[in-house]
Formats: sequence, structure tokens, C-alpha cells
Amino acid sequence: MKTETIQIVDHGRGPQLSTSRITVQDLLPYYRDGVSNEEIRRWIPSLTDDEIALLKDYIRAHYEEVLQSEREIKAYHDRMRAAQPAWTRANDHLSIEERKALLRKKLAHREAEKNGADDSPG
Repeated sequence: MKTETIQIVDHGRGPQLSTSRITVQDLLPYYRDGVSNEEIRRWIPSLTDDEIALLKDYIRAHYEEVLQSEREIKAYHDRMRAAQPAWTRANDHLSIEERKALLRKKLAHREAEKNGADDSPG
């Protein structure tokens, strides 16, 4: 039985493992923080030691290129966020928990409206 050779490939999403869709950018924060393979697997359990080693080696060998790619990705996301209507960005300052609470409240209000509830004073 032949085992697959693990490589770094690019299928249009940037450098990634040949064995999965995990990209170099996915591993970059862990690499930067110097976390152990066990900690990486806590968040990305499908990775093997060999895959992690290959990703870390790639980052080391192409560090400036990887950082430039990260900057370009961030700039792209910033442009996309800025292009959204202002009302969609109105809650950007809220924490995740605050956003969840707000969404729950909106959902409850919509459900009440759908069910014919009227919040207006009688």
C-alpha cells in the first residue's frame, strides 16, 4: 500500500497541504506564537506531526512572502468590510457575546412578529 507524499501545493487559495485544505496562513498564528504540535492539534485536530512540520518548514523558508500574503489578505478583508453598507458595520465595536445577544433579540422580535405579537401599547 502506497502512502501519499505530503507536499505544499497551490490550488488557487495560496500554499496549502496536498493532504487537506489547511493552508500556510491557517498555521501562521500558531507558528508565530511558538505553540506545540499538541496545542495546534487542539484547534486543528486533523493535522499530523509530519504535516505540521512541513507547514512550519515552509513558513520558515518563505517567511517574508508568507507575511506579505497575510498583509494582502488583511487588506482585502478590510476593503470588503469597508464596502459593506454602514448599517452592517454599526456593531463592529461589540464583543462576540454582545453581538450574539443582539442577534438573539432580533430573532425573538422577528419570531414574535411572525406569530402576530404586537409590542405596541394597547
